[in-house]
Amino acid sequence: LALEVGHLTVHPEGRPCHCGSRGCLDVETDPLAFLTEAGREPGPEVSLLQQSIDLVRHHYDEPGVRTATEALIDRLGLGLAGLVNILNPDRIILGGLHRTLLDADPDRLRAVVADRSLWGQSGGVPILPCTLDHNSLVGAAELAWQPVLDDPLGALA
Repeated sequence: LALEVGHLTVHPEGRPCHCGSRGCLDVETDPLAFLTEAGREPGPEVSLLQQSIDLVRHHYDEPGVRTATEALIDRLGLGLAGLVNILNPDRIILGGLHRTLLDADPDRLRAVVADRSLWGQSGGVPILPCTLDHNSLVGAAELAWQPVLDDPLGALA
């Protein structure tokens, strides 16, 4: 099963995506989308991700930041609900900006997913924050260990 989940449409009139469509999950819930929605000009001093996380954490009470946060949570929730309907996962783990959005308003994100997914009526899917910070390093470590997990005896031979 190969999926391009970042290209689920979550905002039909949204930003153009490099795939040729508009309003894809990738471009509607990324740091640039958040900064733009919040009316902030991205700065060169730190990454867009860090700017977005800092904005949510330190300025959430500002109306523009709160509105942008809610908009991205709603779009993220639509995308996650689609994935829940297709894959029926036992849990969803969010990292990066998505983790920060979950932390900002967990009830809103969980409600959007529950309202828009078939599994919402049956108690829903747990949506949890990633507890590891360097996701790409963890992923690389998992790839290195995958042969051992797939065939423990063969890996020892």
